[in-house]
Amino acid sequence: MSSPYIHLDQIRGVVFDWDGVIAESRLDFAPIREKYFGGRRVPLLETAAEMREPLRTELMNAIRDEEMRGAARSAAVAGAFDLVSLLDGRRIPWCVVSRNCRESIERAAQSIGFRLPPQTFGREARHVKPDPRALTDAAASIGVPASQCLVVGDYLYELLAARRAGMRCVLVNNCSDPECAALADATFATMHALARGLVEAQALVPWEYRRFVRDNGRRALERMHGQSVHVDVFLSPRCLSLLGDLAAAGLGEITVNAGRTVSPAELEGHPLLSPLWLGMPVVQALISIFAVHYPLLHVAAGQAGRPLSSVVSAQNFAAEISRGSSAGSP
Repeated sequence: MSSPYIHLDQIRGVVFDWDGVIAESRLDFAPIREKYFGGRRVPLLETAAEMREPLRTELMNAIRDEEMRGAARSAAVAGAFDLVSLLDGRRIPWCVVSRNCRESIERAAQSIGFRLPPQTFGREARHVKPDPRALTDAAASIGVPASQCLVVGDYLYELLAARRAGMRCVLVNNCSDPECAALADATFATMHALARGLVEAQALVPWEYRRFVRDNGRRALERMHGQSVHVDVFLSPRCLSLLGDLAAAGLGEITVNAGRTVSPAELEGHPLLSPLWLGMPVVQALISIFAVHYPLLHVAAGQAGRPLSSVVSAQNFAAEISRGSSAGSP
């Protein structure tokens, strides 16, 4: 079984946000929100896309003007240059993904004396955060699988995009924001702290296991991640619910008989299953359910593991594993 942790020394690529992570522009969109939306905090780019002309162009020009003003007065985020140098020294590729216009990113980079990588994406890109494809496209641009990349951000949009893409993400410089912190795999008060985490090869508890570790501890997670269960039952709502509970408790592997497919009876018994799944290999169906939320859970064809029919609940399963481990200890 693989480790249930995110090992920072095993990260193979990094996707940086720009503003607040590498450059600090201190953008202030409050006057724009006040003028166009009565002060309501709306997502500006998405809302602008739904507006009619000429108001849409007027709003986008106002956003660009604020970004350019901020770019001209930008300062480097403390520790950002050192972290990039660390990555370059280890030959770890990285890129920049921002919702800002490309022109303002280039202007800010000039202001702080930063060399932008060829893989720099502003909102002119095909997809924009929080669309997960903005990050998966960026990962592809540096030749690293998204699952092996770390997203570094200071705000909600990149964290939402990372969660939707099943990518690992850390929050920096904005750790007091509870909404952002709740979505991150880990928080680092500064870029210097993140650099230390890389140097020290820190092992982070993934976002999806945070609650289980809080209630049961790391050792319990490690024991659970060494376990397999075999799906020997009807693919019912209870079956999927139990598998979800086991996944949240850190289960390492789910196995299903090779060649087993989703049956008409299973589809009829679970109204939330897509008709597209009819006849689909159950392994593929389970991967589609769990892969994004639980990237460290392995789903495979085979018969290894404890029969799911013998599992009463994830809580009981974890307790039994714990008792068994304790009984085997000296």
